Amino acid sequence: MKFVLSIFLLVALGVYSLPYVIRDQVVMWLKGHGAEHASFEKVDIHWLSGTVELLRLQADSVGAPPMRVGHVKVTLDYPSLFEKRILINQVLLSDVTSGIYQQGDDLWLGPVNLSQFKADTEIAEPATQASEWRVGIANVSLQNITWTLDIPQHKQKLVIDNAGLSSLYQWDEQASTQLTLDGVLNGSRITLNTDAVPLPENKTSTIRLVLDHFPLQSILKPWVPQLTGSLTTNLEIILDLTGSSGMLSHSGSVSLDGFAWQGAQIAVADPHLEWSGKGDVVLNDGALQTVSIDGSLQSRDIKLEQGSQLALLISQLNWKGALNLVFKDQQISGVKGPQNLTIKGLQLRQSDPLSNAGESNTAQSDTLQFNASKITQNGPLDMRFEGGLPQQLNTQIKLNIAAPVLKNAQLDLAMEQLSLTSALAINWQGNELRGVSATPTIVLQQLKLSQDGRLAVALGSAEMAAVLVDMPVSEPAVEKISLKASSLNVAILKEPLQLLDLGSLGLTNGFYSMKKISAEQLTFTELKTNYKQGQQPMSTIGEVQLKGLLLTDLTRLVINDVRVKDTQTYVSVTKKQGIKEIDRLTDALATLDVNTPPEKPAKAKPTTTGASKEAAFTARLEQLMMTGKNLISIEDHSVNPAFKSVVDIKELKVEKIDTGKAELSPFNLLASINTHAKLSASGKINLLGGGKNGEWKLDLKNAELPVVSPYAGKYVGYFLQSGQMDFSSSGTLKAGVLAGTNRIKLNRLEVQPAQTQATDEFNNTLSMPLGTAISVLQDSSDNIKLDLPVEGSLDDPQFGYQSIINNLATKGLKKAAFSFLTKALQPYGALISLASTAIDANKSGAFITLAPVNFDVGTSTVSADMSGYLGKIGEMMKARKGLRLNVCGNAVKEDRTHLLPLLDKENQAKAKPLPPAELEALMLERLQTLASARGEQVTRMLLDRDVPKNRLFSCFPVLDLTNDQLKPGVILGL
Repeated sequence: MKFVLSIFLLVALGVYSLPYVIRDQVVMWLKGHGAEHASFEKVDIHWLSGTVELLRLQADSVGAPPMRVGHVKVTLDYPSLFEKRILINQVLLSDVTSGIYQQGDDLWLGPVNLSQFKADTEIAEPATQASEWRVGIANVSLQNITWTLDIPQHKQKLVIDNAGLSSLYQWDEQASTQLTLDGVLNGSRITLNTDAVPLPENKTSTIRLVLDHFPLQSILKPWVPQLTGSLTTNLEIILDLTGSSGMLSHSGSVSLDGFAWQGAQIAVADPHLEWSGKGDVVLNDGALQTVSIDGSLQSRDIKLEQGSQLALLISQLNWKGALNLVFKDQQISGVKGPQNLTIKGLQLRQSDPLSNAGESNTAQSDTLQFNASKITQNGPLDMRFEGGLPQQLNTQIKLNIAAPVLKNAQLDLAMEQLSLTSALAINWQGNELRGVSATPTIVLQQLKLSQDGRLAVALGSAEMAAVLVDMPVSEPAVEKISLKASSLNVAILKEPLQLLDLGSLGLTNGFYSMKKISAEQLTFTELKTNYKQGQQPMSTIGEVQLKGLLLTDLTRLVINDVRVKDTQTYVSVTKKQGIKEIDRLTDALATLDVNTPPEKPAKAKPTTTGASKEAAFTARLEQLMMTGKNLISIEDHSVNPAFKSVVDIKELKVEKIDTGKAELSPFNLLASINTHAKLSASGKINLLGGGKNGEWKLDLKNAELPVVSPYAGKYVGYFLQSGQMDFSSSGTLKAGVLAGTNRIKLNRLEVQPAQTQATDEFNNTLSMPLGTAISVLQDSSDNIKLDLPVEGSLDDPQFGYQSIINNLATKGLKKAAFSFLTKALQPYGALISLASTAIDANKSGAFITLAPVNFDVGTSTVSADMSGYLGKIGEMMKARKGLRLNVCGNAVKEDRTHLLPLLDKENQAKAKPLPPAELEALMLERLQTLASARGEQVTRMLLDRDVPKNRLFSCFPVLDLTNDQLKPGVILGL
């Protein structure tokens, strides 16, 4: 009994003193391993309930962080032991402050140096057999726990306000285990709630994780020191795994604030990036099967920089959609899902990295800037892979860019809006792109472009559509191209000039490939070219329509039909004989040239025999037509007064124009000149294909001649006071040589000498004043008809104004004048002659010398056969009221011979004969009187025939007694 009692007392004493022993041993252990001060208020063991409690453990050491444990409580379930189960009903840990620190090479847990526990040798673990005992935890509770980690490159701090674990039993694998945590990690509030079944083969878990601005750099700095940012999450993660197969799902939101990446060359910053949505990951034997997400990604004020070469700013980025990634054999095999992307406030700046190495002023010229207020893309995505390489892509592009701006030192491009919609399919073969199929439609609004401050282009709107059918990238081919554009303006800025102003542009059914470019129809409307603001355009065209365009191999262009309607063209010739509109265009275009350093001459490449030459470019136009009202206004200030005329082409048709063939091109023209003159022309001709052959017929009716008076004054020396002209021409062109006839009819033509050098030159060429020629040629109705031959070579540079004038003067007017006079004085016109020059005419007093009126020798009696001749002259003078006739009597050697015997006889009969000298003087006096009497006789006879005296002019006779050929008579000259 005493023994039993003694045993009981010893056990009771041991049970009672065990907590104190434990306390003392813990304190001693702490002091023996680095703690200078250690205290342990209490250890309670409740044997009946199986509870152990530790209260207020403290350990301190100078220079070392403290260790604090406020309360530890563990409760064991005794009855479960009989079932070989270790069931911990409760674990409570609260008011703990501790952590792991490194000082020098030693690692410390509070004041305890952990480095002294390192074993010199490894102890082999004995082989263990599976135990029949099972462990279970009913409840674990953590409260007010502060844990820190302070070692190089790793500084963490976790404050747990409340944490718990419940229902984890090895003997009940289907039990649902809960884990909760509410605290602060590295200054960020963290909340974790899990509901899991972690023990069976089929593991399931639901995790709810809430982070509030968790600093990523606090844990990632050792590995990625370039990264900073704070992470905020509100996620629910569901795990359902059987072995290494199953699914991981998530839903909720993740945001990243203050994100920054500062690398050696690249810097990225994003103040706020947020993902909201859900997603799944499916595994099979640890290999990815599918990854799917459905939600939205938002970001704002994104900034990316690469030194001074690249800067990208995005004020807002939103992505919304669903993506499904499919994997096969651990490689991606497909991507599918709808997409919706919106980018606002895009700014991109890129510089040439070599620009900094040169002069400072080159950096700006090599900087490219692109801005856009908004970019959106909507459309599904379907992409298949094979062997990890892309195989096929199918998507629907709905891209819209608002207010894009592209700039560098030479280029400034801005648009109000640009949109692209298209079904897109791309196929790959291996790692090479095989074909592209698409139906793109591109729409742009209000485009403005300025190039180098010299050229400006503005476009109101444009819409282009096309079709690509399995197009190889190496052989691009685009079908069914259509284009609609409006309000196109092209202007030169340095020397301000509007090059082009186009109301609309349309293209239908176009095609493009490397070897062929074609279009069914191309239409331009309301076209204006070459003008300054507020001034008249050089050309205005209502509509231009081209049909059946085909360009093959960039060497042969064929157009089936060109139609031009309602045009107006202005041409102004300057005083220096330049064309004002062409001069201003040339001056303006010269400002587009940019001075570039001359290139070094390339070394001549050795020629090889038999090398093929590039084919020459040729063009063919099947038909050209002009309809409507087509005005050509001409002002020529190189003549005085200025010449002004308006030509209206009513209809023009030209066929079969070909630069590559010597083929005749039929043409037909109807036009009016200055409203009343009518012009028609037809024929067929070839000037482009090399043959220079053809034929033509031209008619001009009712042309008012005073209009061309400035040219007549300049080139002929006579102003055309009045008159009309009918002109017809026909002829042929053979091998560049002209042959034909021009028929000219001049109605009521009146001229006035300009009294210039041209007047003298023309008179000298014509050998008479133009007024005289007109008077000779005009019929009773004041009309003149001329036939003027056409001859000469197209290659003769003298075939111009002066050649035409010379032909008119020497061949036209002279021939017509001779013809008229010969017929008018028939049969007395054989002796008609013209003065060879104007000087000779002035000397003789007549430009045209008619046959003389014969007189009987030594008398003033007209020969008997002259009556009919004088009658013909009278009729001609009455029919040509503009003619003036010089009547010059003469006395000749034959008269002297006839009168000399009579004078000698008379002299001998005198009382005192005259000496020879005085007798000769008397003979000359009588001959002079005879010559004057003869002139008076012819004048009287013409007056008797009703020729007005004011058109008959006498002249002082000049005797010629040495010429044996002269006959007695009167010389008549016009």
